[in-house]
Amino acid sequence: MRVTVDLDPKDVWRIQERAERLGVTPGEVLRVELASKRSHENRHARIRAGVEAGLTDREIADEMGEGVTAIRDVRQKNLRMPANRRRRQNNEETRTA
Repeated sequence: MRVTVDLDPKDVWRIQERAERLGVTPGEVLRVELASKRSHENRHARIRAGVEAGLTDREIADEMGEGVTAIRDVRQKNLRMPANRRRRQNNEETRTA
């Protein structure tokens, strides 16, 4: 399959230079960069969905298998979203018999 991509000349030079250094084709370097960008965007989308669903950073971290600090950093710095408060349990649930 052949795909045409319109890139800034600086990006073309950077990709060509990296391909020469690694001994691969520029297409392979571009595929790796696009896959990396997509997984990064997917991660942000999952964190955004968790925050919008009312999950805390801890719950999102447990679901994604990552650290709470990493989730907090993405939420604050990249997504600029406020944290959700922890849900409090009813007194009846916390009392022991």
